[in-house]
Amino acid sequence: MSIRWGRVASSAAVLLALVSCGGGGDSAVPGQQGTDAPPVAGTPSQPPQSTARCSEVAQYGITFTFDHAYACGTFANGDHWVAPDATGGVVIITAISPAYTGTRNGFEVNPAHVDRQGFDSRSEGFDPTLVPALPYAARGGESVVKSTSLVDSPAGRTFLDSAAVLTVLGAIPPEGGANLFRPPYFGADKPLIPLTRVHTERLPKLAPVDYAPSLDDIASRFARVQLDHMNDWTGADIHPVQNLPDYGAQVAEDTADAGLRLMLADSLQAKMPALIGYLQYGIDLAAARHGGLQFAANGGHRIGRKVVLAFAAELLDDADIAALVHDAPYNTYQEDGDLHFSPVANQVLWGAPCSTDDYWFNQNTTRGSRDCRDPYDRIDGGQTPGGEYQFCCTTKPLVATALILHLMPHLQCLWNNPDLIAYADRWVNFGAWTQPDPYAPHGNGALDTDPSDGTGRYPALHGTSRNDGYYSSRFADAMWVAYRAGAAAAVCP
Repeated sequence: MSIRWGRVASSAAVLLALVSCGGGGDSAVPGQQGTDAPPVAGTPSQPPQSTARCSEVAQYGITFTFDHAYACGTFANGDHWVAPDATGGVVIITAISPAYTGTRNGFEVNPAHVDRQGFDSRSEGFDPTLVPALPYAARGGESVVKSTSLVDSPAGRTFLDSAAVLTVLGAIPPEGGANLFRPPYFGADKPLIPLTRVHTERLPKLAPVDYAPSLDDIASRFARVQLDHMNDWTGADIHPVQNLPDYGAQVAEDTADAGLRLMLADSLQAKMPALIGYLQYGIDLAAARHGGLQFAANGGHRIGRKVVLAFAAELLDDADIAALVHDAPYNTYQEDGDLHFSPVANQVLWGAPCSTDDYWFNQNTTRGSRDCRDPYDRIDGGQTPGGEYQFCCTTKPLVATALILHLMPHLQCLWNNPDLIAYADRWVNFGAWTQPDPYAPHGNGALDTDPSDGTGRYPALHGTSRNDGYYSSRFADAMWVAYRAGAAAAVCP
């Protein structure tokens, strides 16, 4: 019998204990001092930046023009801020280019909806009332999120090419903002989080392995705003191609690779640009989660975000973000919704929540959802166990994510669900699970009375696809071989 971890009780005290224990654009992204210790509070990681005055700012092919020059600067990730001339004043934005056409190149101020957007009329949920008229009097505490639209046919699922964020602050920030994360673009809450909050000592310092991506590649991948705040699979419609992939499986491969790459023994100075971008994604996701964003299981679309939030909660020592991970209801994140422990099979099985009718409709017609869990809790779900979405788009990123939890064991406490760990080990070491199974193929729940066909629905698939699948990273595979066996066990409150 497998050993099941108990779910950690939810309380403010537990969460505080969890997070207190260690376990690009047109402007350059600043780094930190070359030390493996965290920055000392009150000590800048680079010389203070003098504040400029700007009548316009430009980033990623997007230009914001003002009625006159205002105090301006950049945050640690290179995104721009601007401040009014006096406390309580405004910044008049006279133009944003490329210009909004009424259907393309839209923008929003403090996006606050997970089912509506003002960026492109071809995308789901387009609402032109979300796009303010220009000139616009922006006040402190507002994020102006501007997109550029693809002119021709969409690339993949998205209709957007790029996006950038201009943050309007109420006053000039300390050190010109160079040692601050950009406030989250979503919602009205705009905390200024200093780099001194980052507990870099909690990152492992592992020897390198083959196929590791460069830190420059990771920094570039997460340099631009990850415009990722719309529910359901149609949220991919507004993933700008220059900013992030449209498909969740690729997001998951990227977020797992980034988390693993930050665990190698490079200098802190070399890691900081990549780490800043990765944590910025977590800060933005947390704000959108507070606004109702969810990543429920859905084929290969919604995977890869929970690990970013867990990483941010741990390294920023943030109980609020930790709660979004630790206390989330089942299937808030696809990483949980795709998996469940079956006491019948005594295994963690793959498959998304689904009705019995939906499962058999797919089995008998090959149409409908191809990721339904087995309603009898005997075997892996999907159209065929070990195939379709289990093989193509979820399992290998799940395995890589599980390795992150192994290498930073305290993240397992934040994760608050042992199913991923158990499933990843089973997939790597055994493969698909289809036995024993008393149900007949295409029998709509009838028992299998023909012993000549083996046992149940898919007897020949038991143990197939071991450690295989698409959206697979050779780097993550090399890290698994090097470090899984020696990973420390989690000790949770």
